[in-house]
Amino acid sequence: MDDINHYILRVGDGENFINGFAKHLWAVKDSHKSFLEKVKQGDKLWFIRSKISEDLHSGKIIAVADFEYKNERIIGPLVSLTPSNEELNWTGNEGGFCNIEIHYTNLYNLTALKLYTGQRGQCVVTNYNNIKEKLLVNLVEEYERIVTYSQITNSM
Repeated sequence: MDDINHYILRVGDGENFINGFAKHLWAVKDSHKSFLEKVKQGDKLWFIRSKISEDLHSGKIIAVADFEYKNERIIGPLVSLTPSNEELNWTGNEGGFCNIEIHYTNLYNLTALKLYTGQRGQCVVTNYNNIKEKLLVNLVEEYERIVTYSQITNSM
């Protein structure tokens, strides 16, 4: 598992992530070049939401999944080749238009757990190795526990 990278993706309040999970995708802006160039199949994607009043800490982990592939969103005025925000049940414009789809598999729904990264700020995509000393949880160790004691749900 040494060649597996772990990435943290902030999903706002989590509502759009939950609304669109059926397609097993999330979207980011192409400005996240380092992530988009380095992420590979099998890397772990940790989805965290921004802090809300009921959270004990920042960065509540709501899911973890395996990265599958990425592609450009192609949404035209007449024909769309990829799902539109409406088709994904995504509302609002928090974060602006994200033009790269991130597809994932093997989703573990972690909303019922009290797992927090403690990550603050607005950074949308972070490589775990760059900030692991500052977090409240060791994601590599936590992933091993999740795989051992949980089941892939592929649902939110």
